[in-house]
Amino acid sequence: MKKIGIMGGTFNPIHNAHLMMAQAAYEQYHLDEIWFMPSKNPPHKRKIDIVSEEHRTRMIQFAIDTIPHFIFSDLELRREGITYTCDTMKMLHKKYPKARLYFIIGGDSLAEFAKWHLPEKILKYCTVLAAPRGAVTDKHIKELCKEQGERFHGTVLPVAMNHISISSEDIRTRICAGLSVLSYCPEPVDLYIKLHGLYGLKEERLKIKNSTQLLLKCLSATLRPGRYLHTLRVAGTAASLAFCHCRQPETDVSRAELAGMLHDCAKYYTGEEMISLCDKYDITLSDTEKRNTALIHGKLGAYLARKRYGICDGEICSAISYHTTGKPAMTVLEKIIYIADYIEPGRKMDCRPYPLNEVRKESFQNLDNALLMILTNTVTYLKGRTGEEIDELTIQTYNYYKGMVI
Repeated sequence: MKKIGIMGGTFNPIHNAHLMMAQAAYEQYHLDEIWFMPSKNPPHKRKIDIVSEEHRTRMIQFAIDTIPHFIFSDLELRREGITYTCDTMKMLHKKYPKARLYFIIGGDSLAEFAKWHLPEKILKYCTVLAAPRGAVTDKHIKELCKEQGERFHGTVLPVAMNHISISSEDIRTRICAGLSVLSYCPEPVDLYIKLHGLYGLKEERLKIKNSTQLLLKCLSATLRPGRYLHTLRVAGTAASLAFCHCRQPETDVSRAELAGMLHDCAKYYTGEEMISLCDKYDITLSDTEKRNTALIHGKLGAYLARKRYGICDGEICSAISYHTTGKPAMTVLEKIIYIADYIEPGRKMDCRPYPLNEVRKESFQNLDNALLMILTNTVTYLKGRTGEEIDELTIQTYNYYKGMVI
């Protein structure tokens, strides 16, 4: 029988105590997985104090990405209205009748368990595991588990671990006071909070000149693992293309690599978030872009490159901006980023009429020919999809290079 642990809460933000509690429960009760399940609309929290679902989701994902048995679940985020734990446990019990469910909480929450909505129903569907936290110390946790289990006719078991005083509220208080929270949160979460100006912080503008390590840390704290690896591959491919095609490879290789690293720096936002941010930052969007939000991340990425990462090189920003659509009369660097995004070694596309291997070979021989091959493949693909809208700039770019290349 599969044993699933559930870590619920607002995670506003997630912190080291959450991770330590989950790991202790996983080890002591031989669980198979721990699901981190943020609440959409918890009954006991003021919504005004909670950052967006998207921010909380990403912070959780970045905190647990490297731990295989920790899994993100959006079950409660997909539910409307107030989210009660008893309803969630009932749903999970019905969906996974052969699994044994464990709900993991802190001792401070267990002390307030009688105030929860239908606590006896929660214990009907799962075992509660409680760790010392807040005013409830390791000395008192066993006694409290026994008391609550008997009172509500279920099983409540203690999780043995050192008492932890970290709370999300403490972290938000420290941030407002200008104090570091790096020892309270995983580093990617700390960086994410700074980059987005959460909990009263101002958005940080990072000076990444001569600091590739800092840039990579920031990207890994905003991009999911697959997207991050794609970014590294594009940067490497762009550097190789620049070495072949640029007149000053000693400087242009580093510029191409930097543009490749930043080309998808806005890719993690949802479509709604991108439209909202473009409106906030006065970035003009076409009607096509508003309907197809996948096209927006180039423009928004160029803005972030300037304002978040301090990139003053206009050509790098332009290469980021146009890497999805292209544009007529592209510079060498703009062509390189557009092409590198398409041919990077992780791509495994069935391209027509030009196979990907042919495009890759041509990219190191003639940039304009490779560019037209990619544009032809793209337009052919989009025209073959029913109802797919082709961006006007892509058509302009295709027609421009079709007229140029003989």
